[in-house]
Amino acid sequence: VRPSPSTSSGRTDITELTLACGPDNRLAEKGWTTHNNTHGHTEWLPPPHLDHGQPRTNTFHHPERFLHNQDDDDEPD
Repeated sequence: VRPSPSTSSGRTDITELTLACGPDNRLAEKGWTTHNNTHGHTEWLPPPHLDHGQPRTNTFHHPERFLHNQDDDDEPD
């Protein structure tokens, strides 16, 4: 579990935490930071020397973000 760096209150609040595996958690020791975007997804921000425009979120374990229900369209049939 990683605290969001935007938290300055010093409190550990569940809304300011994100889950991270051991290898990802250790990235913070190498200059990476985390941030919650407007959708509530955790973004991993690399240090400037490693930032090459790569995706900020890992969607590997969230295929539902790409599924679209055909019944959700606004156009009449």
